[in-house]
Amino acid sequence: MRISRALRLCAIASLVLLTACTPIKRFGANQSLRFMENNLVGPMLESHDADMACYSGASVAPLIQSTSGMGADNQQLLTLLYLTAATCAEQTAFEQELRYLRASRSKQVEEAQDARITQKRYAELAARRQYQSYRNFANYYEQRFDIRIGDSCPTFDQDIDELIYLLGLIQGLQAIQNDINSQNAVGVPKDIAAKTERAMTCLDNEKWWGAPMAARALVWNMLPGSGEGHNPWQVLEQSRQIGERRGVRLAHALYVISATAKNDEQHLRSALRAFGSTQAANSSFTLNESYAQVDAISSSTVMNNADRYWTTNAGTRTPIGGLLRFWDEKQQPVDTGIEIDDLL
Repeated sequence: MRISRALRLCAIASLVLLTACTPIKRFGANQSLRFMENNLVGPMLESHDADMACYSGASVAPLIQSTSGMGADNQQLLTLLYLTAATCAEQTAFEQELRYLRASRSKQVEEAQDARITQKRYAELAARRQYQSYRNFANYYEQRFDIRIGDSCPTFDQDIDELIYLLGLIQGLQAIQNDINSQNAVGVPKDIAAKTERAMTCLDNEKWWGAPMAARALVWNMLPGSGEGHNPWQVLEQSRQIGERRGVRLAHALYVISATAKNDEQHLRSALRAFGSTQAANSSFTLNESYAQVDAISSSTVMNNADRYWTTNAGTRTPIGGLLRFWDEKQQPVDTGIEIDDLL
């Protein structure tokens, strides 16, 4: 009788421990994630090195993804990690596109074909990572607040929540573009664009560097008729001015992306010149160091589009000063105050 009772007690204790195993693992995983978020995200956002962030995202994302099996709340962190990981693939896709453009100019058919194939492969990889970033963001907010993205706004607890909301939406737009570049290999839903346009109204445009309205204007240019009553180019210009005042040039990148997608050379040059002016020695632009990584990735996006534009038309990447003066524009003479006769 005593043995039977002891066995029953052991069985009950074992059952309790086994049942408690999942909550214990979930608690431990969440504590580890909160530690990483508190100690990793801040320095990551303050980093000026976009390349380092992209490699870090690609290497760390699978590790954080593995905590899903423990029930961990990892979706916000994964939104950022897949975002940075996507920049690696996107950068390689751009490099292959430049190789394609140079080969096409020099009539190297096989080289051009190989470059285009490789470009599409990496565009597919970028689209997959960007779409995963978007899905992590969307799942987090829809499950936590019982809303649908684009239909209503969540309540933000802190700035990092708003930032992830902003960047997650933009990842959806970029996923669409890279999926198109890969010939729709991923199948990113195109309705993300309309959802993003509506969802951006949940954010303060001035606080977030003009990026919410710039993203909306980008969608208006992508979807004719969606921005009735608005001038997208005027909104993009106003947004990039806010970005310059606030110290983050994400709106500049969205301006350049929009002009490139519309094949609008006049506005592309205006956007590139505006960005180039912020790099001048006499510029009043002051970087917001708390979000240096966002600015670094935005800068990389601007330069990639500038390099595409220059290579298409002149055969080389953007030279020094090539954001302010283009290949078909005469260099303005500089008044040095020195007469040539004085040098003879």
